[in-house]
Parts: sequence; C-alpha cells; structure tokens
Amino acid sequence: MPITDPAVERAIQLQLQRDPPFTEQDLAAVKALAVLSATDISDVPRLTGLRVLHLIGYGGRDLKPLAGMPITLLGVKVSAVSDLTVVAELPRLRRLRARNNAIAELDVLATDGRDFRELDLTGNPLSDHAYHEVVPALRERLPHLRVSDEREWRLPRRLHAAGLPFDYYRDDEGYWLCRPGLEHTAYPDADHLKIEPDELEELLDRDPSEIPELFPVYDTS
Repeated sequence: MPITDPAVERAIQLQLQRDPPFTEQDLAAVKALAVLSATDISDVPRLTGLRVLHLIGYGGRDLKPLAGMPITLLGVKVSAVSDLTVVAELPRLRRLRARNNAIAELDVLATDGRDFRELDLTGNPLSDHAYHEVVPALRERLPHLRVSDEREWRLPRRLHAAGLPFDYYRDDEGYWLCRPGLEHTAYPDADHLKIEPDELEELLDRDPSEIPELFPVYDTS
C-alpha cells in the first residue's frame, strides 16, 4: 500500500535511503523520522518501530493517528496542532517538544502523572487557565518545563483573538513572528519575521490586518 502523504513518503525515503514502494518490513525498520509540511499523518502508525518523530509545519489540528505508538520523543514545531489529547495514548512518551503551535489547553498534561524528561510549550497561545494554573502545577513536578515569558505569551493570544493564527517567540537573536501550519505560508519553518514586542503591540492596537502584509511575498510561478 503506498504512502498517502508525499511529505511523509519523502521523509521515509530519506531515512531508508531508498525509493518507494516500501514493504511493511521497511516501514517497521524506521526508528526516527522528521517530516516537513505534511497534511496527512495517517500512515505514520505503519512505522511500528518508530521511537522519535518530528513534525515540522504540520497542517493538521490534532495528532490522533499517533495514538498507541511507541514514540518516546515527539516534536511538533510551527504546526497547526491545537489538541494534545493524544499524549494520554502515548504511554512511552517522555519528551514533548511542541513549540509554536496553536495549543491553548494543557489539561491532558495536568491529569497525566508521568514525569516528562522534557516538556517545551514555548510560543503557544495558552489560555489563562493553562498559563496561570496548569503550568505552575506542572512545574512543581517537571523541572524541565519550558513556556514563554508572560509578554511573549500574551502576544500570540492577541494574534489568535484577532483572527491571525500566528505565534511569537524569542531566541538568542531576538523576537520573531511566525505562521505555524500551512494556512498562511508554504514555509512555516523558514518565513519568520523579526519584530520587537512594542512594534507588534502597536500594530495589534492600530490594525491587526496590517500584520500579514509584513511578510515578504514570494513568486512561485
């Protein structure tokens, strides 16, 4: 059976260093996978030996197809994911890197008693409940928890409230605005705009519709 999503197929091809079609034995041999800009991950469970999965620029809202997999490290970066409930169905998961998605609620993590070795939720539009109640409770037992500072956290919330599913984060080089998922860019991992918090707040106060126009437009013809 062929792989449905071309991005998943390309990732498997790179990992196995061979062209499709793949046998089920080939798929079972894949231990780690990095997938760029997928829209359909329904074939990923066919990788029965998968332990490490990185989804970069994934366009889906949830991760339900992964339920029951033996994944120990899950990375979901600059993606449209808003629902983490699948975590409860990934019993071996110990490292979750979910930077710059559309995640608002963390209740599934609060009710899960496992001790994550790594938990990164930076750059998400977390709800007030998640940021002020769930995060402090998680931090008491998970010293490796990472979330945005308060100002960085509030700006993605304002962006989402304005109908812009963008994220905002800080790294060693400064503050960045990005467009997770595939709704607003074909290059979610690359098209990040450097912008200071004061400037972004001023735009949100004045006219949020100006914000998408800040990003360069590429000629794809």
